[in-house]
Amino acid sequence: MTQQGGLSLDDGTGLRVASVRFLGERKFDWDLFRGYDSIRVLTYSASIPAVVKMLDDFDFADFECVFGCEDTLRDIRDVLAFQQVAVGDTRAAIMGLRDERHAHILGRVRAGQARFRVLRKYIAHAKLYLLENTQNGSTRVIIGSANLSERAFSGLQPETLVTFDDDPEAWRHYIRMYQDIQDTASNEIPLPPERITNAEIEIEEIPAISDRTSTLVIEQAPADEMQVSVPVQIERIEKIKAAVYPHIAAVIPSFRGGKQSITPQVKREISRIRMVKSSEDADHRYLSINRATGTASLSGEPFPLDCDDEKVRADASLLTDYFSNYEGAFESDVPRLQRDYFILWSWLYFSPMMCDMRSLALIRDEDIIRYPSFAIVFGKSNCGKTSLIDTLMTSMFGKSTPVDKSGFTAARLRGLQQGYKRYPVFFDDIGRTAFRNHGRDIIKDELLPPVAEHPGFVLSMNDEPKAFPDEIVKRSLMIYTTTALPPHNEALRQRLQSRIQEIRRGITGHLYRRYLTDIMERLGEDRLPDDWLAMSSGVLSGILADSIDRPAPHWCRETSWLDYAEKRYDRVKARLNDLLRESARAKSEGEIPNGWTLDDDRVLVWEQRDAFGRRGFDWEDVPSTLVDEDASSGGRTVLFRASLEEFLDRELRPSRRWRLPWARELPDALRHDHPSSLSPHLHTRWGH
Repeated sequence: MTQQGGLSLDDGTGLRVASVRFLGERKFDWDLFRGYDSIRVLTYSASIPAVVKMLDDFDFADFECVFGCEDTLRDIRDVLAFQQVAVGDTRAAIMGLRDERHAHILGRVRAGQARFRVLRKYIAHAKLYLLENTQNGSTRVIIGSANLSERAFSGLQPETLVTFDDDPEAWRHYIRMYQDIQDTASNEIPLPPERITNAEIEIEEIPAISDRTSTLVIEQAPADEMQVSVPVQIERIEKIKAAVYPHIAAVIPSFRGGKQSITPQVKREISRIRMVKSSEDADHRYLSINRATGTASLSGEPFPLDCDDEKVRADASLLTDYFSNYEGAFESDVPRLQRDYFILWSWLYFSPMMCDMRSLALIRDEDIIRYPSFAIVFGKSNCGKTSLIDTLMTSMFGKSTPVDKSGFTAARLRGLQQGYKRYPVFFDDIGRTAFRNHGRDIIKDELLPPVAEHPGFVLSMNDEPKAFPDEIVKRSLMIYTTTALPPHNEALRQRLQSRIQEIRRGITGHLYRRYLTDIMERLGEDRLPDDWLAMSSGVLSGILADSIDRPAPHWCRETSWLDYAEKRYDRVKARLNDLLRESARAKSEGEIPNGWTLDDDRVLVWEQRDAFGRRGFDWEDVPSTLVDEDASSGGRTVLFRASLEEFLDRELRPSRRWRLPWARELPDALRHDHPSSLSPHLHTRWGH
């Protein structure tokens, strides 16, 4: 048990052991908080929306909440970054409420009935809920592992809460613990008296800096506390830290005697700093949607969902023209390309809702695989993958902001998954090695992140990987194409690029607003659609058909998940059909260096390995149900014939040379592929 400095309780240790007696247990219900008029909460800042929801749903006469942090706040940079995120989240959560509730909560803050505080010192892992009925004196203490969050209280993850009802000793102990944290380790969060219109705050508004009457002393964390956990806010906190440091480095004092003193003078110097941020530093993207109220916020500012019909028609015309550009310019199967890209469009527009669908699927024990949070677009270069995603993201949020592919690491992916809320994460030109090392595990992980809102990921892979495992294919939306713009026609490329830029400049975003409104209306608050792709593509095609003054294009039609699922293995089927071509068939195994043959209910395939031990065909692509793993080894792969024929939708007939039962009796010199080629004297001997 290690000492937690700065949270002294009795003998100075922060880790406490309470002796209790087990009396019983029951399933959690929000009524646990009813019957009391005062509540004090200590929880992580990741739970801010749920805290505000409680304040919105319960009529506590006195409400106070201290937001903690999962990470250790080691110096002033950590404090500033954490407090800025916590304050921003608090403001955004209140801002997203209905107008009357928004005004009601701010009115209670003005009256002193509701207070929000944020830690300014060390990590606080304790979760405390202290409820009191001031009329009859009853109390309830709730402690445990669960943060005040909808996910923690949903039953989707193992959590434990312990209650002490009307227990004077427990009440005195935990109220003293809470007050120590509140008094010595937290700042009050300032909120405007009137409506909140912007979640982000400037550096001088951060509570640790705005309180200029006292000195903030930060004690250096012990070495064994320097291990960083992965907080829900890590992505945004780390970005803010990186942006803040160059500006305040000259004024912040170093640690002396294990302590860093931020005096009122230092605070004044920090508050005078006006930071000029790069677009990357200033970009704290996240999208939050409250389906109950039909409101949304983008990076802390209201994201309007009302739309202008004329602008919807303009967007529809521009995006339809974008798809028309493939015709006459791209080579190979253009209709298939347009159709597949429309499926990607339907997924990308729906992706902010996918977190809700996956949560509902888990709660109702449905098939979560049908609700992919990853889309992978791959194939030849010059297929227009990046340009398409850029254009679609622009149609949603006014700009496209891919994440630097150097950040495609397991830790960064988890941070993005938790920090971007519903904002789609776009990585361009991801290599096979990076995908194998970092992407596969997060795609296969069907446990939801510890946040209610998390994004979809779209990956563009310019160089086609040799294979995607079956476990990835079934869990992702896979878009593969070989239809491409001729690389030698530079004049055509420039004309198309100019037209694409013109289209992007003209897009208003009103079509996506209309789409979001229609989708939320169809979903309601808790509907899990039987076929999300049919719903999304149907809504999108309906908007386009109603908005353009010409017949809807062939690619713009409702598509079901089964229609898509049956085609996602087309590429694998084509490669298998080529491998099992008639010219590569042999009479017996090993007769030729690379070939295949039938052996009753099995198909045997053998390949020579190159100097590095590699095989020419990557079997990772092939559904595992087709392969007899027990019989396969080395350069020999054994397939189940019946399953393979069903997958390829064709029969693997025995070679014509063996169709006549008596042909095996012929001498080798007289065997031919067809009886018509037999010599006349054999016709006479064997008959017709």
